[in-house]
Amino acid sequence: MRVRTVALVGLGGLATTAASAHRRARRAAKIWQPPAGVPHRAGALAVRTLGDTGSPVVLLHGLVASGMFWGAVYDRLAEHHRLVVPDLLGFGGSDRPAHGYGPDDHVEALLGCLDALGIDTPVTIGAHSLGCLIALRMASSHPRRVAGVVGFGPPLYANRVDASARIGASGPMARLFALPGPVAKLACGWLCDHHAIATRLAVLTHPRLPEAVAADAVEHSWTSYSMTMTKVILDAGGTQWLGAVDTAVQFIAGDRDRVVDRRLLVNLQAAQRVTVQIWPGRHDLPLVNPVRCATRIADFAVTQSSSPGG
Repeated sequence: MRVRTVALVGLGGLATTAASAHRRARRAAKIWQPPAGVPHRAGALAVRTLGDTGSPVVLLHGLVASGMFWGAVYDRLAEHHRLVVPDLLGFGGSDRPAHGYGPDDHVEALLGCLDALGIDTPVTIGAHSLGCLIALRMASSHPRRVAGVVGFGPPLYANRVDASARIGASGPMARLFALPGPVAKLACGWLCDHHAIATRLAVLTHPRLPEAVAADAVEHSWTSYSMTMTKVILDAGGTQWLGAVDTAVQFIAGDRDRVVDRRLLVNLQAAQRVTVQIWPGRHDLPLVNPVRCATRIADFAVTQSSSPGG
């Protein structure tokens, strides 16, 4: 009887946690509204731009996403900044070349986009997940082009083993489909061959996401997805790039984010000009708490643009 009681209490706790997560995500879907601006081409990337005054702010989305991730709340950044929201190379409406999805390939595509827009002054980058790594690589390889980086949920790991374990620990579906492998390749190939069905399935199977955000989760190729995951997240040396970054970097992670190695992040605070904040939440902070995230990016951009090195 005692075992049964403990089991029931445990199941009740799981149900409560799941219900809470569901309510949180449903609130995020209701908060999100379509952003302003019409996507256009700038180099190899599709991009939305808003505002024409102030220092430039660039928003970079995560894996299997697009610039639509940054909803209307983030449009307020254009009140005092030139806002640039691209789809990363191989995702959304951007080009999907047959190869070339390493960190430097993504950075070169982003730089080409900024050049096409006539932006050559340092940009403040607000980034989520994968976008954090691309921002770090750009800051380390082209320091004069980056004023500072605010990264939400950065997938920084000590090595590939830790990276695979951390990503796989986020759930059984992640172990099957997020990490490159035969099952993921087969699924991605089928989705690419049945795009209309894939889009509908993405919306139906992710009811807690805004429909436009869920639909864009299938806007990529197997090559762009698998090579970006492998070269930028699993095999890249994001922690080593920090040694070459001489501008301010702030990482923000949710206290229940299974993707982020929070202990590693805290240890990275010893690196020059790196700060870490832990907020309540999971890996979807920019969706669930867009007002706070947008405010953090805005405040950070003002600080960096007014600093001696900004």
